[in-house]
Amino acid sequence: MKRATRQLIVIISGLILCISAGLAEETQKETTLEEIVVTATKTEKKVEDAPGSITVITREDLKKQNIQTVDDAFETLSGVFVKRNKGLMDSTAGVRMRGFSGDQYTLVLLDGQPLNDAYTGGIEWGMLPVSNIERIEVIRGAASALYGGNAMGGVINIITKTPKKLELEANTGYGTNDTLQYRLSAGNRFWDRLSLRVGYEGERTDGYVTTPVVSTISTGAGNVSGGYPMDDKYGNPTRWVVGDKGKNGAERQSFNAKASFDFSDTGKVSFIGIWGNHEYDYERPNTYMGTFGSNSTYAIVGPGQRARFRPSDFISYTGMGKNETQMYTLALEEIIGPVKVHAQVGTVIVDDRYTQPTGTGFYYYDNSPGTLKLTENEAWITELRGDLPIAKTNILTIGTSFRMDKSDTDDYNVPFYRSFHGKGASTFYSGGKSQNYALFAQDEWRVFDPLTLYLGLRYDWWKVYSGASGVPGSEIEYESNKESEFSPKLAAVWKALANTTLRGSVGHAFRPPSLYELFRTWTSYGTTYQSNPNLKPETVWTYEAGVDQYLFDKRTRISLTGYRNDIDDLIYSMTVGSTKFRTNAGKARTYGLELELSQKVTNWLSLWGNFTYTDAKIKESPTDPAGEGKQVTGIPKYTWNAGLDIKYKWLMGRLQGRYFSKIYNDSGNRDTANGVYGTYEPAFFVDGKLTVTPLKWVELSLSADNILNKKYYEYYLPMGRTFFAECTLRY
Repeated sequence: MKRATRQLIVIISGLILCISAGLAEETQKETTLEEIVVTATKTEKKVEDAPGSITVITREDLKKQNIQTVDDAFETLSGVFVKRNKGLMDSTAGVRMRGFSGDQYTLVLLDGQPLNDAYTGGIEWGMLPVSNIERIEVIRGAASALYGGNAMGGVINIITKTPKKLELEANTGYGTNDTLQYRLSAGNRFWDRLSLRVGYEGERTDGYVTTPVVSTISTGAGNVSGGYPMDDKYGNPTRWVVGDKGKNGAERQSFNAKASFDFSDTGKVSFIGIWGNHEYDYERPNTYMGTFGSNSTYAIVGPGQRARFRPSDFISYTGMGKNETQMYTLALEEIIGPVKVHAQVGTVIVDDRYTQPTGTGFYYYDNSPGTLKLTENEAWITELRGDLPIAKTNILTIGTSFRMDKSDTDDYNVPFYRSFHGKGASTFYSGGKSQNYALFAQDEWRVFDPLTLYLGLRYDWWKVYSGASGVPGSEIEYESNKESEFSPKLAAVWKALANTTLRGSVGHAFRPPSLYELFRTWTSYGTTYQSNPNLKPETVWTYEAGVDQYLFDKRTRISLTGYRNDIDDLIYSMTVGSTKFRTNAGKARTYGLELELSQKVTNWLSLWGNFTYTDAKIKESPTDPAGEGKQVTGIPKYTWNAGLDIKYKWLMGRLQGRYFSKIYNDSGNRDTANGVYGTYEPAFFVDGKLTVTPLKWVELSLSADNILNKKYYEYYLPMGRTFFAECTLRY
């Protein structure tokens, strides 16, 4: 941390010097377009006038980075932490905001349509296309007053492109680990009313070795040599590495289509459809011992110490997985009298499956039986709202929404764990349904020219029903469960000076438990994860204050935001023997600070940096007293990012550094070891991308990630230095 802090001081010092140099060099003013956002208030607002801490990622910003999946775009934002431990192969990647650990606390939208699935509330980032994105709006902080559940940490709205003329684009790329990417899209506007766009994206990689095979050290004499020692996550010398589980590879593809028709001068109807597929698998494992072992095979560890290993150790947790996600939405906008009406209906349909080997002892990569976990879930979402100007000082937004979720999960035995085929009858079932009705309203009141107040109110009725779990034919059927939640929010934006904006807010947010938490019971390697159909929603009161300061004709921007979250009814796990029970047993408190700096040094050079402090701690946890007063798992206490952007004629590029501090995976913060499998150690990465445009219709780029070739454990071993070259043809 000290070394990284020194690096940050050097970068900030350089930034200050460049500010001075830039002011001396640049005298002419530039004409820039004001950034407009719609997510913060559901009405169009300039970023500097909108309540809250907001970042807009433009299409040009996306070009400056090596964006393989959409979540890569958030890696360098303040107040946001992206968990993607092993690139495209990661099936549990997530975006975490404001100290909340998991996708289920962040509401993700695509053109206003919620994408969080009906099962866990998570996102399959691999199904989302990148090339059809116009911009992304990131709203930090609780937003349940407008958006209801899942918006405890913030809201991300991905805005897609609507073509205004003929647009053709083809992209291909190749890089380290035999990574191949291809993207195609075409769009046009007809009769000045109808816009159509279609696209396809594909990517595959052979991947790399992510997981060692570790055996527990015991007393006795060994009989084969090889391997090396590795501490456990607590720093104890109890493990011996006998091999690895082979390369972990993956592929994804996505089809997308959009149609938009202006049926009047003020009205339009639009349709979006996306089908995405993400798969991962493992190649053959490798042994460092000359053999894959048997019941009597022991690694020689040292005097009087050994470590037993068997063939099945090399394939544990190495099944294959496949996720298919479909998303469709139909939206209507029109002005009727003084009211601007918005109506939307959509669905998210997910088919998710993965296998695990069940063979023990001598079962191996080529012959182990396994289990298949198959989950089918779908969500249907509708919303109707209207924006009504009242006099010259108020805009009233009133709306209603409805969401219905359904999920079914079955476990099957399969003859071979590396195949989805051959399943028999279901051996275990879990599933259920939920509904959420809501009414919401927001009044935007311009009290006087410098001061605007926003008062939001939302009331949600949540019901879960038709829940069941157990062996088919003798399932336990659960009674329905009902809750309601009132989510108010008051925000103020005060333009104290022409280039100084003060903002503050206080609000309440909630997250209803997912169908997974309510009904899914499952067992893995001796541990049973028990559902709880009586769980209640998690809630938070959040308090935020910030200032945005522009200097030197808006060439310099400084933003500082502080916040506090008081969280109740945290869904936590209680361990009894070999069973983990979910319960509303926790309270947590988060204090956070987010600092952002940016400087346009010249017309072609910009510098930027940010720092995030997140003190997220468990305050009460009767089911896990060891976790009280400890840092929330999955969240770094400190992060900082810094970089420079260039754009000069036919040349565009970015060089960036990103740091995050120690992350705990143990609720008692006892996993203090670094550099070993299963831990998250402090890490600093340097990435870069350079793009040249030799012709108007040709772009060539080269990306280098982890330029310093640092190998830090983020549970798994991440990739070392990688390169990726691209060619884009555009009309």
